[in-house]
Amino acid sequence: MKELQQLTKDQLYIYLKNQSENFYSTVTSALDFTLFGDHSLDEDDLSDFLEMLDPETAEKVKAASSQPDEDDIPTIILAEHEGSTFLDLVTEDGEGYKVILFDKDINLPGNLFVEDYVVLIVMGNIQAKNIIVNGSLYCTGNLSCDVLFGASGNDNETYFEGNISSVLIAENGHYTVAEGNIHSQYLISLHNEIEGKSGRNIEKTILDGSNEAEVLNPEILDENGYFEEDSFLNFINNNPPDAIFK
Repeated sequence: MKELQQLTKDQLYIYLKNQSENFYSTVTSALDFTLFGDHSLDEDDLSDFLEMLDPETAEKVKAASSQPDEDDIPTIILAEHEGSTFLDLVTEDGEGYKVILFDKDINLPGNLFVEDYVVLIVMGNIQAKNIIVNGSLYCTGNLSCDVLFGASGNDNETYFEGNISSVLIAENGHYTVAEGNIHSQYLISLHNEIEGKSGRNIEKTILDGSNEAEVLNPEILDENGYFEEDSFLNFINNNPPDAIFK
């Protein structure tokens, strides 16, 4: 990934505003709630607190409370990926959250990985081998891949304005939605929802519940017969998606 420019929140929202009203509303609502929300004290609570302090300390606290905490503001980057065979979108230790914007299609022969602390926004279509989303992914176009997998403990989401076409679509605590259709051979939904608002066509196997041991290859189960995420991720890197099922 090549970083082209660091953006402000206002500049990012101008990029989003030029997309559909629905996409703009979906992404900005999520960002405002998770990353850009105002977590400062309520004015009444702050006033009560200041009254407990001596005048000099109270003035310092009041001044500090009016300044944004730079450490809480995520980095926002406009990036490109020309020539990349894969993309691992990760943060450095202590870096905090990062928003990465691509204003063109993503076409990769290899994998796309989105770390927990990364929000990826793509203005275009995405094509890759396997896509692993631990953070959040928002895309204005369509997706084509072998495996789309979301895992975030119900905190994050994957959202496409268009259609999702895959061999396997799966989630282990991640909301996945396409405004268009979802067309996949296999589906694994364990703790959240995989939604195609215009339709969901799963050609072969659907695992939508807790019968992992009856359906899945033992190599991706733990000793108690439950889905094990690390084993699953290792497995799909070395085997075709249909080998996941008995």
